Formats: sequence, C-alpha cells, structure tokens
Amino acid sequence: MDGQWSGGGTGGEGGSGGPTSSSPIGQLVDGRYRLSDVIGTGGSGTVYLAEDISLGRRVAVKVLHTAASRDPAFVRQFRAEAQAVASLNSPHVVDVYDWGVDGQAFLVTEYLGGGSLRSILASGRTLSPSQVLVLALDACRGLDHAHSRGLVPRDVKPANLLFGDDGRLRIADFGLAAAMAGEQPGSGHAGTARYASPEQARGKVVDGRSDVYALALCMVEAVTGHLPFVESTVAGTLRAREGRDVPVPDVLGPLAPVVARAGAAHPDKRPTAAEFGRMLLSMAEGMPRPEPLQLVGPGEIGASPLAGEAASVTPSVSPDAAPAPPQRPVGPRRRWPAAVLTVALVVGAVVGGTVLWENTRDVTRRLPSLVGSSGESAGTLLTQLGWVVEERFDRQDGSVQGELLEMIPAGGTPLAEGENVVIVISLGADRVAVPTGLVGVTASEAARLLDEAGLTTGEVTRGFSEETLPGLVIEVPGDASSLPLGTAVDLVLSEGPAPRSVPTGLTGMQAADVQASLLALKLVPVLVDTPGLSEVGTVVGVSPEPGTPLAVGGEIQVLVSSGPEPRPVPAVEGLSVVAADARLQAAGFRQVDVVGPADGRVTSQDPASGYLGLPQTRVTLISE
Repeated sequence: MDGQWSGGGTGGEGGSGGPTSSSPIGQLVDGRYRLSDVIGTGGSGTVYLAEDISLGRRVAVKVLHTAASRDPAFVRQFRAEAQAVASLNSPHVVDVYDWGVDGQAFLVTEYLGGGSLRSILASGRTLSPSQVLVLALDACRGLDHAHSRGLVPRDVKPANLLFGDDGRLRIADFGLAAAMAGEQPGSGHAGTARYASPEQARGKVVDGRSDVYALALCMVEAVTGHLPFVESTVAGTLRAREGRDVPVPDVLGPLAPVVARAGAAHPDKRPTAAEFGRMLLSMAEGMPRPEPLQLVGPGEIGASPLAGEAASVTPSVSPDAAPAPPQRPVGPRRRWPAAVLTVALVVGAVVGGTVLWENTRDVTRRLPSLVGSSGESAGTLLTQLGWVVEERFDRQDGSVQGELLEMIPAGGTPLAEGENVVIVISLGADRVAVPTGLVGVTASEAARLLDEAGLTTGEVTRGFSEETLPGLVIEVPGDASSLPLGTAVDLVLSEGPAPRSVPTGLTGMQAADVQASLLALKLVPVLVDTPGLSEVGTVVGVSPEPGTPLAVGGEIQVLVSSGPEPRPVPAVEGLSVVAADARLQAAGFRQVDVVGPADGRVTSQDPASGYLGLPQTRVTLISE
C-alpha cells in the first residue's frame, strides 16, 4: 500500500515522503483519501477529516508524526497492529478501514462526529455517576471483545473514548501505542503516561487489567474534572501512583467500591473488563436514571497530547460555571434496570472477588440489585456482605442458565446482617429440537422451519460451495440437537463455486494438457490456431492473462502454435555466394548448400525464386 501523496487544493505537489507544503489540506493520501480539515492533533499524529473518493464517504485519517515510518521494522509492527484491530467486530470499537505508509504511516477509520469524553470535559462539563455508568458499560464491552481476542489497547484515555452521531461510545487507537513504541503486542510500557497502570509504568508485561485501571481513572476524571496522580513531569506522575490505589471520590456513590477495585495498584486485585462490567451492572438498579449526555463536537482519534509530560491537567470545573447549552443527547432517556439488563449477558463474566460498600458499616444495609447477573456470583456476594442465602431454581423463557431471576426481598430493601435472602436462579429456557433438513433449503424456508420449532434465525453468512446452488443453506454451525426456546440459529448460505483465476505456467505446454487442466477447474478453453515458430500444438499464450479472476464456466482463449507460415524464396542469382547466403538467412531460410566455389557468384538456385517454402526448406546454390 506504499504510495504517493497527490497534490490538490493547497496541499502542494505530490511525491514520496509525505506532503511538501506546510498544509496537507486538499491532498490525496494513497491516491484515495482527500484531506479536508484537521480534527485533532497529538503526540502520535494528526487526525484529518477526509473524503474517501472511491466510496464517497467521510472518514478520519490519522497521519503519524513519527520518522520511524521509513523504518521497515516499524512498518511491519504498524501493519500487524492495524490488521489485528481491523479484525475486531464490536459496536464499541472504532472501525478501521485502511492503513499503510504513504511517505508517513496513516490509519483510516470511521468518522465519528460526536466528539470524545476529552472534548466533553474540556468544555467544562462533568458527568453524573449514572452517565459514567453507561459510558463505562459500553467501554467494558469494547475492551472485553478486544481482550478475548488477545488485543490489549494500553491507551485507554478520554481522548480515545469517542461518540458517534448516534451517541454510541467507541474505543479508538487500539494497537497504536505498541506500534509507536516499537513493541510486540502484550509488552509493557506504551500509551499515555497519565493513564498508565503501575505495572505499565514499570515496563512490565501487561494484560487487559491494565486497561481496566485506565478506565477507572477516566471514570474518576469524568465525575470530578480532576485526574489523580498527575505531577509536573512524566516521571513524577508514574512515581506518584506506584503502590497506591486510585483514590475514589464519594461523588461516585454506589459505584465507588466497584471503581476502587478496578483502580487497585496490584493487577491481581482488579477485575477483568467483563467482570468489571458485571459489577457495575449490579449497582445499576439502585441508581437514578441517567440524564442524556450532551455531545460537543467532532471525533478526536487519539488526538490529545501526553498531558503526563506537562504540569497541567484538565482544568477542574468551576462551581459557578454556567451550564452549556444542550446539544445532541446520547440515545433515549434510560430507566434502570431495563436499559442495562440487555447488556448484562453480553458483558458476560462472573463477578470476581469481594465487593464491599466501604462507606457503609451499619448492621442494616440495602440489598444490592443483582437480578440479571450470575446467580452463583450473586450468592457469593450476598454471603460476603453478611446475609444468609437460600437458592431456588426455576425455568423462564428468555433467560440464560445460571442467571439470577429474582431476589426475595427485592434489591434496594433495607435488611439486617444475618437475615435470609432467597435468590431464584434460572435453569434456562425450555429446550426444543433443532429441525433437521435445514441444509439445502432456501433461507426463507429455513427461517420458517426454525420459527415453527420455536427458534429464530441468527446471523446469516455466506460461503462458497462447489455442489450447492447459490442462496441455499450449506451449513448450520454447531452440532446441538436441541436448544433453549427462542435461541437464534446461525445459517451459512451458498454463494456457488468459488471464483477461479487463469492458471500460470500454461505457455509452452501441449494444447491437450492445457485443455484438460482448464476443464478440471470448470473453465472453458477455446483453442485458437496461431502461426509461429514454436512446434505445432504448443501453447504460445492465453487470454485473459494468468492471474485474472474468472467465474466458473468462464472462457479462456488458448493460443496454439500452428507452425510457421510459408514464405517466398528470394531471388539470389547473380549475387556473390556470401551476399546470397545473407539474403536467404534474412528471409528465414537457414539451410543453404553451395555447389561450387564459396567466393564465386550464384548462377542458379533450387528451389527457384518465388517458391513458397518453410524455414526448414533447404536451398541449393550453384556458383562459378
């Protein structure tokens, strides 16, 4: 993908090595992305709003500042990270469309017009605990998706928590921290210093719990406007958090003990992203409904500077500051717990460790609302909080086996330590048989069979099949003979045979062999006789050229040598033997015999001039 920058607008002339003008606005990156506006700058690069002229859509193009773009090792690392991130498929991770090196390394992502958490805080706003909860749940889903696939971003910060026009949060800059540091994925010190975990600051090997620590810092900053542990230098910032848990403010309310666990100095005491999401959910039902979040501007993809290298941090919010005018709300107003129970099973992991309300030491306390979480982990938590747990079991359509269906008394009820709490745990929904005969039918027929069985149609993908007609089911992933009522069943539909390509190495083979090879590929050879010097029956070329993709049944012209065409023997009588031989050779007649002196003149020739001969025709010259 290495290419050239093309001039356009005020961008200057094209050429390798990036833009030659101080302003690249108007230039084409990789011959495809026309830069229009700067929407963010930072320590790693500059982010531009751009138009993908091939697809006619707006994108964000991040052009990295680093001179390492000319370093082959950096380019390999950058591409490896970009490819890994592009493979992610989560609604809470910024989509990566393209990447490459065009003088400077660049990354093309979806354009997000809703701004970032950093832009919200920079506008003088802070978030309520309920708003922070919604943000953190979305972030946990994105992180859990990445961590489960072996990716650790190591650069979670407000500038990388972005919002689209739809208000949905996405995480940006996955993998760029490692590429900019020249590290292998999973290594230690990379990312922005002010959000680095203690183990990351020490250069240790990190895992997903380092991202959880950074998210806890972001949550504290989101509700207070202040980031803990920020000193005037990078080294001072890193030393300040060594061995110290993140100080969690009381303003976080019921979220405080959960955030405290996420901000533990030692990674072994922190939850995973999935566990963190589950713990946050357990507090949702008892919290106020979140107000709509007000977005403030275009997305900034990793555009904030390394504030850990400066003395200042994000300014605190003045209590006298007037509220900003309302702007775009993030989705509809939500009610607890309905909006989060859908998320509960997606975040999907068991609550780990002990969660204590550290600001409550009374004998009587309110039951946490845990419906929708894991029944086993809920029982453990309630026992650790001092209540006696009784388990009951039931089946319920729409539930997952092990899910907590009901608490008696209900969550939020004041209850003294030592009192009984009944938890009703799901045995799962009723199971139904997966219908047979799905393979080989149309998608609509498969959907009908699934609906009749009490199941639904899940994800429909497509694949190639040599035997099955396009549009018919070729596979039902999984081998379960029965599933819980209402389960979605995925289907794979046929796209017909896979495309072929014109084989290489056909030139020089015998026509019969080439014909057999193409027929075996279900391609149609069309033999075309072509005069030439090659042996009769030898393939001298094909059209289209080798490597060209073709559908099954596509025709390929096979050019087959029919041997040379006859040509007239030139007149050489009266010429010297030397001159006569030269003229015959030039005409393609290579076999010349001379009868008489070699330095004489030709008195006659056989065959006579004008005779139509072939290159192998023997010409005899008589000389005196």
